Amino acid sequence: MIEKITFNIDLGIVGDPVLKFYIDDIEMPGPVFEHVCAFGEHTLRIMHSGKTNQTPEQSVTIDKVVIDGVNIRNIVWINSYNRPNYPEPWATQQREQGIELEEIVKGETVLGHNSEWTLPFTSPFYKYVMEWLQ
Repeated sequence: MIEKITFNIDLGIVGDPVLKFYIDDIEMPGPVFEHVCAFGEHTLRIMHSGKTNQTPEQSVTIDKVVIDGVNIRNIVWINSYNRPNYPEPWATQQREQGIELEEIVKGETVLGHNSEWTLPFTSPFYKYVMEWLQ
């Protein structure tokens, strides 16, 4: 079985980041799109790249994720995660000072570093939301 799902991701953007959106490994056209999903497990991913030491003011904030008309704010805070790609030499300097940099940051919606933000979900989507409400 399949269903068509509408995704609407509101972003706060500073600078000129490179953003790519994916459902599973399929690139989507942007922050607002429809996709036909087979029933089962999937991932929504946002890839943030293009930040360098010469673009320190660049960042992306995921302000709101609305799927099929449902604002899934609480699900995002609990179930999403971000994998930052920390810049060098900054990351090495931090580690040498004994500062532990998180490899996976749960619920992080501010993408200050180049990174991969991920939200696992299942289809049928309405069932996924109902299970979160229980």
